[in-house]
Amino acid sequence: MIRTVVAFEKDESRDKIADMLERSGIPVRFRCRSGAEVLRAVKTMGSGVVICGCKLSDMPADLLAHDLHGQAKFLILAKQAQLELLDNPDTFKLQIPVSAAELRGSVNILLQLDEIASRSQVPQRTEEEQRLIAKAKELLMESRGFTEAQAHKYLQKRSMETGTKLAETARQILEM
Repeated sequence: MIRTVVAFEKDESRDKIADMLERSGIPVRFRCRSGAEVLRAVKTMGSGVVICGCKLSDMPADLLAHDLHGQAKFLILAKQAQLELLDNPDTFKLQIPVSAAELRGSVNILLQLDEIASRSQVPQRTEEEQRLIAKAKELLMESRGFTEAQAHKYLQKRSMETGTKLAETARQILEM
């Protein structure tokens, strides 16, 4: 899936960087000029890599990176003097002018980091699944005298032994 966003206030800069990436084999999904557009793009994708200048039309890049903390990897392209003013440790910085090889290498690394992060995210349980698990714990606490922690550990152990999800194990216990 393509999860690359190029965001620059000036159309010329945005198109130049996006074209450079695409010629290097890195497709660009969104081209943005404002932080609000980047926020929507990252929300649509769920994660991604944002390549941008220091300042967008409505906010500075480091504030945008702060707002999207953990949801996207940021590569900020700017002159050295501007980069020195940025203090967000969650952003990567590259001095301009930049060669196509430098840009491609940096973006590829960030895409790999984004892929690793998105694979390691634990899927969230639905409200129904949470309700089932809570009811199964209550049943185990009442019927076997378990503490909440013991009931949870029991559910986890049964889940691993049977190779089923925790919510499915909870459902089976409730049906017994």
